[in-house]
Amino acid sequence: MRKPPSFASQCLVAAVLCVALAACKPAQDAAAPAGDAAAAGSGAGDTASAPSGQALDGDLVASTNEPFWAVTVSATGLVLSGIESQRSLAVASSKSADGTRTVVATDAAGKAELTVTAKECQDSMSGAMFPFAAVLAIDGGAPINGCARPASMPPPGEGM
Repeated sequence: MRKPPSFASQCLVAAVLCVALAACKPAQDAAAPAGDAAAAGSGAGDTASAPSGQALDGDLVASTNEPFWAVTVSATGLVLSGIESQRSLAVASSKSADGTRTVVATDAAGKAELTVTAKECQDSMSGAMFPFAAVLAIDGGAPINGCARPASMPPPGEGM
């Protein structure tokens, strides 16, 4: 006759199941508009909290996935860093209203437009939480959803 599992074994199985369930995240809403930052996997009330609107007006760092872009915004410039290229553009305009900032930057090759919203965002690949959602458009191309943070804030998971 087979012996029933020990209490320790049952606890171990329960712990493993809890960790597996905690790693699950709800499916993204397929009806989200293409330009909606929620499609990037924005979170609702997880661990990051949006800083004050003043942080939205300062230097920013944004990133997107597939295609992979890193964007650094300062008072005078916007730097686009991709897998195979980097571009430095001059800021033509930077406007903030109602928890949203739009930065338009240009160079000889064209323009980039970054819209950052004071809304929590979860990175679609790493699951890291960011205080801002971002949408990037390069040279009139399709909008690319991503996440952003103040440049003064360390990347999620670092500096803690």
